Amino acid sequence: MLSAFSRIALLIDISTCVQPRYLGKPWKETVEMISKITGYKAEEMAFVGDRLYTDVATGVKNGAKGFLVLTGEATMQTVSESDVEPTCIYESLDEMRRYL
Repeated sequence: MLSAFSRIALLIDISTCVQPRYLGKPWKETVEMISKITGYKAEEMAFVGDRLYTDVATGVKNGAKGFLVLTGEATMQTVSESDVEPTCIYESLDEMRRYL
């Protein structure tokens, strides 16, 4: 599934023959930038969020952990239908806090 931004970038790519550079979630440059700023390696990081295809995917597709919190967009059904596999799934941030 392409996001609205990805669709616009594809139109730019096709019309200009210049491939855009993607920044933000879930692109690897996001993890690399955070690593450069903090000094932490990807495997030492965890991305926490309620969206599989951005927050969690940023972690699990780029060498970090991806913690899913079921307080927003994602549900257990969307998890079962997604190719993104969260490292951990929590019902709430409070539940996650109890494990950290």
